[in-house]
Amino acid sequence: MSCETTILLVDDHAMMRKGLRMLIEREGSFSVIGEAGDGREAIELVQQLQPDIVVMDINMPHLNGIDATREILSLSPHTRILALSIHSGKEYVEGMLAAGAEGYLLKENAPEELIRAIQALANGKSYLSAEITDIVINKARQQNGQEGENETGSAAHSRANKLHKPPLPEGLVHRRELIERLERGRDKKMSLLVAPEGYGKSTLVCDWLKDCQQPHAWWSLDNDDDDLHRFLTFWIAALNEISPTPSKYLAPLVEAANLPPVSILAGALVADLEALPHAFIFVLDNLHLVKEKSIYDLLSQVLKSSADTVHLVLICRQDPFLPITALRVDNMVNEIRMEDLMFSSHEIKTFLETALGTPVDDETVSDWEKRTAGWVTGLRLAIHTLGPSDEVEKKSNKDERLDWREVLTNREFEVLLLLQKRLRDKEIADQLCISSETVKSHLKNLYSKLHATDRRDVVVKAEKLQILR
Repeated sequence: MSCETTILLVDDHAMMRKGLRMLIEREGSFSVIGEAGDGREAIELVQQLQPDIVVMDINMPHLNGIDATREILSLSPHTRILALSIHSGKEYVEGMLAAGAEGYLLKENAPEELIRAIQALANGKSYLSAEITDIVINKARQQNGQEGENETGSAAHSRANKLHKPPLPEGLVHRRELIERLERGRDKKMSLLVAPEGYGKSTLVCDWLKDCQQPHAWWSLDNDDDDLHRFLTFWIAALNEISPTPSKYLAPLVEAANLPPVSILAGALVADLEALPHAFIFVLDNLHLVKEKSIYDLLSQVLKSSADTVHLVLICRQDPFLPITALRVDNMVNEIRMEDLMFSSHEIKTFLETALGTPVDDETVSDWEKRTAGWVTGLRLAIHTLGPSDEVEKKSNKDERLDWREVLTNREFEVLLLLQKRLRDKEIADQLCISSETVKSHLKNLYSKLHATDRRDVVVKAEKLQILR
């Protein structure tokens, strides 16, 4: 009997978990035995299922990934944690590694690197995305008193990274209709892009700005920016990126020992904007990471002002604490939301054909539209799972025997054989020396992979596909 690496997926985005599951279970030696939507649920499932590896998101409701990792390792020291996050910020990386994570992978690299990362952890090694390595090296240098650059140099390097647009991904689908909406909305006070993680908000704005003739500044916020003084410091730095004229009114206030009231700061900021020689676009990416009320009070006053030299583009996962309703009434906000960002069937077809380098039939497109609901990150994961899915359909249509190894893991096949004998969950668990919860997890996988509704249906489907012969 094969020795599988058991995996628990922890992410508050259900479709992200679905995509990761499909990607992982293509590997015969891996088995996803459970899923959790937050840190508390993850702790409970680790105690029940005792997985070998936990793939852990960081930003989650109820209990974040850092605290959950710390608790899990205190209860189950043998479990190895792989952090999977959109964030490459120093505080996230150092927080997860200090909590005991053995690896850190960026979600944008997941389709290409996830299997390698899990294999590394399964073999007792660590794994870091290339983008994370510098943070770890700098941390080691600081601990040894061998900083590669002084504090001013580090701050400048951090600032340079945060004030540049992320690169456009390969296989980009140009979304002309949405780009035209952004272009038409430039005469409004604000463009607001709101959708959960992975819907291509930042990519869309980057693609628009690539050919936009108006000057623009980009700021990728992180948790450290949830501070009014730091926020204003970076705002000034961003303005200096697009204008040779230094801040005349706001900078002296920010440099003072104590910040004045928000109303005075907002007045100085507006005065700096009105003094600019030309209009520009200012993108604030990841604004949902900002919680500080004074920052939203400042932005609200800027939006209510008569300054017309700045068009704010706000990218976030939920509505910010801003006067959106009032801006709608005055027709001063251009909104793009999740339903707008979902890929159409035509865009899904273009994406898959570009990624795979081969034509994709309409039935496959329809299938992936249903599975991902137009979620672009799900589609990126899909290109790594299309092979087995297509083979199931093609061989079924030709009435050829299907090798179960192309669809199921070893353990799933063993469970399927026992289902054929009409054994109950407890009997299957006893036969395979696993828990009943693990059996239930394998059943869910079987239902999903064979498009079955219940125990009897999954056996019928497997027989029809000739998996059980």
